[in-house]
Amino acid sequence: MLKNNYFIGIFLISLATLLLELSLTRVMSVSLWYHFGFLVISTALLGFGTSGVVLASWKKLREQYDLAKTLAILSLLFGIVTIICFWLLQKIPFNPFSVATDKRQLWIMPLYYITISAPFFISGLIISLLFTRISSSMSRLYAFDLVGAAAGCLLIVWVMPNLGGSGSVIMAAALGTTAALAFTNKISFRLASLVLAIAIGAFAFTASKYIPIAITTNKRPPTFKAVPIYTKWNTFSYIELFERGKQRRFVIDGGTAATGMESLRGGLDNYLEEFPSDTSYLSAVAYLHIPNPTILNIGSGGGQEVLDGLHRNAKKIVCVEINPIINDVVKNKMNDYWGGLFRHPNVELITGEGRSFINRSNQQFDVIVSSHTISNAAVASGALSLSENYVLTKEAFE
Repeated sequence: MLKNNYFIGIFLISLATLLLELSLTRVMSVSLWYHFGFLVISTALLGFGTSGVVLASWKKLREQYDLAKTLAILSLLFGIVTIICFWLLQKIPFNPFSVATDKRQLWIMPLYYITISAPFFISGLIISLLFTRISSSMSRLYAFDLVGAAAGCLLIVWVMPNLGGSGSVIMAAALGTTAALAFTNKISFRLASLVLAIAIGAFAFTASKYIPIAITTNKRPPTFKAVPIYTKWNTFSYIELFERGKQRRFVIDGGTAATGMESLRGGLDNYLEEFPSDTSYLSAVAYLHIPNPTILNIGSGGGQEVLDGLHRNAKKIVCVEINPIINDVVKNKMNDYWGGLFRHPNVELITGEGRSFINRSNQQFDVIVSSHTISNAAVASGALSLSENYVLTKEAFE
């Protein structure tokens, strides 16, 4: 067995592991709540730590079993166990906010943790075995481990928007399975591994249909039966668009935040003529005394504050919305429904973060409107980013 194959194998398993971890961070922000992104990190460490204990206690595995065959089998198990565990996560009725009232949660909670940690236990065994058996090449193994992990972090940028939450998890399983191709030279084993990896990879493109994410009843009560007319993932949010009567509403991460707009299909100008009164438009309170104001709207979302500004004959409204999915829907995909609101000559829509835009902009405005821009959505850039909101700091207000 060539050592180079081991380097390729550890690259692939590290890539798959980090892709899985980041995917689960996003998935659990939707299925549970944003702070359960921390749960993914801690349970991954639990899996890694447990694998180290098992390897230290199991001498035959550590020293005697055929290394290539063992690593190949573990790689195949990583793919299979990842799919099974992800399916189980959608079936386990974990409701962390009901621990005090639902005693079942006392055993459901550890079951949920163990289920999440199982794939990380297997990848931990693979990496630990390589470090133990090929310690003479530790530095190169570690280098390929780090490069693979970095590649997994980069890959989420493509995988999540194109495959969604379920698809991203399944794709991680497929990539982990391909490590078996590097770990073994046996033709029959390689062929079986290749077929399995291709099958899992193909399944990733339809995984959202067959393994839909189960959203906690704290966000979605059992009576919730609405079906979204449009859905889309990116690296920091899951957007659903619901239509009810004459209103469409974006729901972010299964219910963490929402924004919407009533139908403007008749045309924006017709709507403004039909409803000329501005007494009920709350965001206009800040500039009622200013004729033809220039407005910066941070977090324009569905566009209600933009509509308020046009009711007050705003000379210019610059809208800064961080979510490109929402911006694409309101300005392009469903522009007719929004009556051309974000294509109005006095409205400019920018995809960006509010504080960052202000830092680099030299424009002056009569008023800055930032109405309920807080969203408890986990992002893919790291755990600490789950808790801070930089639009609401002293420096942001200055």
